[in-house]
Amino acid sequence: MTEAATAGPTDLAPEQIATLLAPINPNRVQHLRGQSHVEAWDVRRWLTRIFGFGGWSDETLELVCVSEREINPGRWTVVYRAQTRLTVKTLNGRPLSFWDDAAMGDSRNQPSLGDAHDMAMKTALSQALKRCAVNLGDAFGLSLYNDGSANAVVMWSAAHPAPKPRVEDEPVKPEQPPTQLRSVQTDEPDPWAAAPPRNFLAEAEQCTTADCAVDVYREAQQAGADDSVLKAIRLIGQELRASERTPAPEPEVVEGVIVEDVELPTDEWVAAVAALRAFAAEHGIDDTDLDTQAYTALGAPLDAVAPKAIWDLLTQLQAA
Repeated sequence: MTEAATAGPTDLAPEQIATLLAPINPNRVQHLRGQSHVEAWDVRRWLTRIFGFGGWSDETLELVCVSEREINPGRWTVVYRAQTRLTVKTLNGRPLSFWDDAAMGDSRNQPSLGDAHDMAMKTALSQALKRCAVNLGDAFGLSLYNDGSANAVVMWSAAHPAPKPRVEDEPVKPEQPPTQLRSVQTDEPDPWAAAPPRNFLAEAEQCTTADCAVDVYREAQQAGADDSVLKAIRLIGQELRASERTPAPEPEVVEGVIVEDVELPTDEWVAAVAALRAFAAEHGIDDTDLDTQAYTALGAPLDAVAPKAIWDLLTQLQAA
């Protein structure tokens, strides 16, 4: 008897169906800034568990650098767009289905241009793969779109029976950023395995120099700290920088992101800030939100950047 040329839902094994129909274990769900998601490495693990080694593949259809900006001397922000295709197969290797999806990934305020590109590329590719995999249902986080719920939303399929699902594993931990991965050749204990949450604000309050506060701010921003924490650290850094200034300082270029001791053309800077705030007021953006958004886009508070950067930001906002 000739084997069918194409595969369909009934070519999946009962245990595969049971795993796909089961609700996602809350231990696999991460929560960041009010959003729930699954880790890319965990998605790959479960694709292999359900479809087997060689039972799935991902293909990069597009990978484009959208933006590369030096936001401060020696500090880079890079953005990539990726489009990925995920293909899954039956147990005998026939293609069952495929999904295409795309995502953006960024890497902000990095001291190395190479690391900035590397992190942004990997983030975009990981996000695109996760968006493809969610078409396979609750095992890959579909229910999280239902206000972050871990309760199954598929639950049954007319094309399949519903066998008993598998038991889940231990809680999933976030994947380490590329620039912080340990070498596989070291015998030292993994510092990420049981590291307690850091209190970045408390660390900043212990700083005695502005450069110390700058370092704490960078680490807090990279770790995804709340905007309120970042704003408080910025204020600490600004106060420390002000206390370090002499009555008549020479212009100093600082590679940080908090305050630069650079004299600004007062009239032009005032005009640029006034135009930016007028635009924000027209669009219902209050001063606090504007300062936060400007800091994110420029890598420094408005009083520490040149007028040209402010005019460029206004042009981008108007175009958007």
